[in-house]
Amino acid sequence: MRIRFPVVLSLAVVLAAPAAAGAATKTVTMGATPKQGKVLQRQLSSDANQFFRSTVTINAGDAVRFIPFGFHNVDFPKRGGDAQPLFVPGAPASGQLDAAGAPFWFNGQPTFGFNPVLLQSNFGKTLRYTGAKAVNSGLPLANKPKPMKVRFPRRGTFNYFCDVHPGMKGKVRVKRRSAAIPSRRADARAVARQVAKAVKAAKRLRKTDAPDNTVLLGAANRNGVEFFGMLPETLTVPLGTTVDFRMSQPSFEAHTATFGPGDPLKEPNSYLGQLAASFESPTVDPRATYPSEPPGTLASYSSTLHGNGFWNTGVLDAVQSPPPPSGSVTFGQAGSFTFICLIHPFMKGTVIVQ
Repeated sequence: MRIRFPVVLSLAVVLAAPAAAGAATKTVTMGATPKQGKVLQRQLSSDANQFFRSTVTINAGDAVRFIPFGFHNVDFPKRGGDAQPLFVPGAPASGQLDAAGAPFWFNGQPTFGFNPVLLQSNFGKTLRYTGAKAVNSGLPLANKPKPMKVRFPRRGTFNYFCDVHPGMKGKVRVKRRSAAIPSRRADARAVARQVAKAVKAAKRLRKTDAPDNTVLLGAANRNGVEFFGMLPETLTVPLGTTVDFRMSQPSFEAHTATFGPGDPLKEPNSYLGQLAASFESPTVDPRATYPSEPPGTLASYSSTLHGNGFWNTGVLDAVQSPPPPSGSVTFGQAGSFTFICLIHPFMKGTVIVQ
């Protein structure tokens, strides 16, 4: 998720491992740097959920410095383990009413909050990884978090993950101390090729066509390159049409399609503004995470739905299940209706019903 979060204090203290004499350090960026992402982000409204470079080779005893750019973390699981979930279930939702005073169907369902494991920051520290126990950077919640350095004393190939974007992976290959490894110049050339490939992919993604009566919430390829926009941005349909709001299947992101009053970017205290802001809180508002309609229900959309024109797919995810990858609604009123992604409020679209 490409979102900004408030500062959260580290919940644990991890002792830094002493540096080995003469050991070298290579660098991996967690996402594209501002310079690398200039074309991707500013010109193409896209980004790459990738580690740069994605596979780095070092000698035993050397270290890798992970520099945070964007909302990513680094997760080296314990040997045989897997990535951490970003959100974990909490206390049941209760007292959730719509603007008309009617209870939402998800009362009694669990709320969701950030995984406490990911709130323990190791940015700015030097750690040691052998596979015997996990090493996790935590989420980059501080303002300008410092890099995390990880030293690898043993040979082997070690896979790591971004817990925010399922599918975003990297690899550290550790060879014997005297083995030949790529130079920093060779690594830089590989990163340049990786960035160029991402830019080329982003240019194609912007031209993605959606099926009839369908809005794609962004577009993505299988390597983590993501276009952050609605496709199409404006959809015109006849009255009574059912429209499907759908994730791009390879996407590592999560999105919503949400109708209702307010623009989170201009009106943070509005109905949708408050729901969007809850993604920066320890526990997310269940009105934001859950579909507004009970499972299996196809609502007829109007400006008075739920008392204020609120309709929400809930969080959609093309990688993990649950959440579901799509949500549909039938338009029962003529007019022009704006919708947004609550997680990425700069993503907006319009459905014109005639």
